[in-house]
Amino acid sequence: MNIAPDLLRNYGATLKKINRREDVFREGQTAFFYFQIHTGLVKMVNHGEEHDFIQGIFTDGESFGEPPMIGRFPYPANATAIFDTKAFALPRKQFLELLHAHPDIHLQFTISMCQRVHDKARVLKAINLGSPEERIIAIIDLLKSKLSRKEYGQDGHFAVPVTRQDIADMTGLRVETVIRKVRLLEEQGFLRIDNRKILRAYD
Repeated sequence: MNIAPDLLRNYGATLKKINRREDVFREGQTAFFYFQIHTGLVKMVNHGEEHDFIQGIFTDGESFGEPPMIGRFPYPANATAIFDTKAFALPRKQFLELLHAHPDIHLQFTISMCQRVHDKARVLKAINLGSPEERIIAIIDLLKSKLSRKEYGQDGHFAVPVTRQDIADMTGLRVETVIRKVRLLEEQGFLRIDNRKILRAYD
């Protein structure tokens, strides 16, 4: 969901700076705000005893954490900045007023939630049913579809901006497995490695 910054400010949103690896909110906290990224990258993550599980990654213009805010239930995961990030924070009451006053934005919001459910279902299918290689490609392709080609493009390829550990967290694989499978995917021509950076060709 991408609401115009000026409109967010008109309803009382403030622009917050979140440092790299800093939490925007934590699992179990009450949701009071609509968050929309101005610049940066945020991951929704559950921390486990053996490894983390990343539920989603959000970037410029995207919102995150809305279902708990709308449904009035605690956050099911942490939201953590991957890079230094700036995000708008709009209190729940003003956000609902904005939706009531702008039916077109309300519809866009609903469509955005449906698209997110679709994306998550597709990725979860790959994670639960796919081979390690299919899991890795599914996550990289999801990021490729979400992130700006202008910012993350390199010689006709998508330059994956997250670490191999992040990919492991998103796929439920061990980082050693990701490292090994990324090399295999390079040998098979599905990926390129340039100075340790993972590259995936644009269609």
